[in-house]
Amino acid sequence: MEAYKGDTLASIYRSMEILAEFPRQVIVLKGTMTVCGLKGRRSGLQRRLIDEGQTRGFPEYCRQLEAARRGDLSLQRQLLGLGRAADEQMARMLGDAARFSESLELIAGTYTAAELQILRRDVPYTKALFEKVTANVMMLAAMMFAGHPRISKLPPASELPCTFIFRAALCAYLLALRWVSVGGAENVKAKRIRNDLVDVNFAAFATYFDGLLSADSKAAGIYCDADYLLRNFFVMPGELAQAGS
Repeated sequence: MEAYKGDTLASIYRSMEILAEFPRQVIVLKGTMTVCGLKGRRSGLQRRLIDEGQTRGFPEYCRQLEAARRGDLSLQRQLLGLGRAADEQMARMLGDAARFSESLELIAGTYTAAELQILRRDVPYTKALFEKVTANVMMLAAMMFAGHPRISKLPPASELPCTFIFRAALCAYLLALRWVSVGGAENVKAKRIRNDLVDVNFAAFATYFDGLLSADSKAAGIYCDADYLLRNFFVMPGELAQAGS
């Protein structure tokens, strides 16, 4: 969506310019809808996220991008079609952004004044605050599992921390805490919140790999916090690295 949205025939070439120089070093991942339905077994975790067909086809994709850039009208029409689909999806996400913004007041209301001060000062959590955050993340994850069309039953506890829905819930809640810590998002434009929600997806995917390369300090911070919590609390130390093998 990020690469195709807006002025597609300008943005897509710019977005893929560097990757197209090294097409055989690129790994293409499966879409969010698909990975939400994947099991959380520790073994082969990274491999299950990779779209082998699109990864093999990426060099050809880059060649077709170059042909479109040079004027192939048929390929340009295909890109524009993908651009329209991206714009429609981004427009739908504005509704998600509005609901997220409204939920921040409810989330803030679950914390005491002292706990809000800890969140705002970005100092280490107390045991009680950590337990409350953990419980809220689990509750959000349960809601997301219940509402997702690819999920027929909850995963076992041993697999839960490695499911994409759990990690997306963790990153989304960490984003919410960041907004709560600055007093909410009452006067913030929906597009800004929507962009944050897109970044949450990037951060969740990054927890399965080697990190998030981004100049966006908020996205990078959410990834770092999520990675720390996964390694030290939700997944036993050492198991996270083993899960990728």
